[in-house]
Amino acid sequence: MSEIKKPVITKEQADSIAAFLEVGTKEELLTAKVHCCHFGDEYSGINTIDIMTLASALINGYEVEKTPEEKVREYYESHGGSPSAEERKAAIRETLYKLGIKIEGVNA
Repeated sequence: MSEIKKPVITKEQADSIAAFLEVGTKEELLTAKVHCCHFGDEYSGINTIDIMTLASALINGYEVEKTPEEKVREYYESHGGSPSAEERKAAIRETLYKLGIKIEGVNA
């Protein structure tokens, strides 16, 4: 039997689903997605999910996609403490500095 894969959705989509489920059911959300043209305000993230992904997320659960900042932090933290690793970490920090980007746990 194959393992059921959870869809990966954005944080905005996950927040919109959670907000809707505070006031409605999974069935109501699917029905609204099928019959409604557009979700507004705190539910707007639902607009960017196709119906099959939404159904899968509601049935099987979902994973939230990592933000670019989380991906950089994870990459940064994956380097150990060796001298060559410290050089790579310094290069990452310098690149972020030159781009004007601050990431908590990396250069902020």
